[in-house]
Amino acid sequence: MPITASTSTVGSGKLLGSASAIVAGTESGQHLLKIDGYSRTKEEVPTGSDIKSQSFRVGGHGWHICYYANGLNSDSSDYISVFLELDHFVPQGVRAQFTFSLLGHGGTKPVPHYTLSSREWTTFRDCGVGYRRFIKRDELEKSEYLKDDCFTIRCDFTVIKEIQTMDVDVGAVTLQQPPAAVAQPPPSDLHRHLRGLLATGEGADVTFEVDGRTFAAHRYVLMARSPVFHAELSGVTKGGEDDCAADAIVKIQDMEAPDFEALLYYMYTDSLPEMEGEAKAMLPDLVAAANRYKMERLKLVCEYKLSEFVDVKTVATILAFAEEHHCLRLKEACLQFLDDPANLKDVVKALCLEHLGKSCPSVLEDLVAKFAASP
Repeated sequence: MPITASTSTVGSGKLLGSASAIVAGTESGQHLLKIDGYSRTKEEVPTGSDIKSQSFRVGGHGWHICYYANGLNSDSSDYISVFLELDHFVPQGVRAQFTFSLLGHGGTKPVPHYTLSSREWTTFRDCGVGYRRFIKRDELEKSEYLKDDCFTIRCDFTVIKEIQTMDVDVGAVTLQQPPAAVAQPPPSDLHRHLRGLLATGEGADVTFEVDGRTFAAHRYVLMARSPVFHAELSGVTKGGEDDCAADAIVKIQDMEAPDFEALLYYMYTDSLPEMEGEAKAMLPDLVAAANRYKMERLKLVCEYKLSEFVDVKTVATILAFAEEHHCLRLKEACLQFLDDPANLKDVVKALCLEHLGKSCPSVLEDLVAKFAASP
């Protein structure tokens, strides 16, 4: 790493030093992509269409993996295609080397026959780079690597980072012994590692049955995140033994599988999965789950997202929900919306207060008084 330095003297004769560093480095990363429900992706995703993984950052750029269940094009329609792609177009390009591996049983070790690597640095700009014929579908379906309709692909890659010049805080130094520059550490990637642990199920020691589906998880992660899980899972044993059973099964009642899946994702990553379209309808259920498992931050995150949907048609229903589930911030957002006389009149005209009158009569009384006082 090149370092430049300059010195000057002051009246006291003390030698002052300054230094800067030109950093031309690389950064390596790894992403696990678990295909859970392979048969459905094969049936519903046509040739040429892909499903993108969640975004992940390496080398200062966002990336995702493109999974083509029926191949990239007609020449590869009998294969699964996988590509590594930048989240956004980068005019100058980003150079990287990469390896795609099919993971063996347990999702830990790459299968040598299905491990493909780029042999040189590849420039990424506005399209993905990868393998049209990563694995033939009939070979995967006959193999031991497809288990319970699931399999896992791992992408290991190294990115050449942009050359940077930075100041080095060295204090009083001499030119003969310049200190090494210390680059600022990258943002925490703990959530990425835990997300991979959840996706692969490696080391899982408890299984949940929810609405006909099963979910593998790690007992101590859940116990650390929720006092309710801490109490419940502390007593999960087999045959009266003190040690927790590796195949312990816990049945969850009164919750739908997608809601529980989103709850697990939050517990491992401290964030919600991306929600589009009808998936946003699970936010109220996640508020109920947050109350059930005493996870206050999850509740606040859901309240914030629900507040984005407050309008003339929804405010009465959302306000009633906030009152029922003690969502103080969400209730405040609804009342702030209704504080505008124009909004309040539109709500009354739309006859959206009947539900509120039945569920929260005290709140309705306050709104009627506010409406009567408005010009």
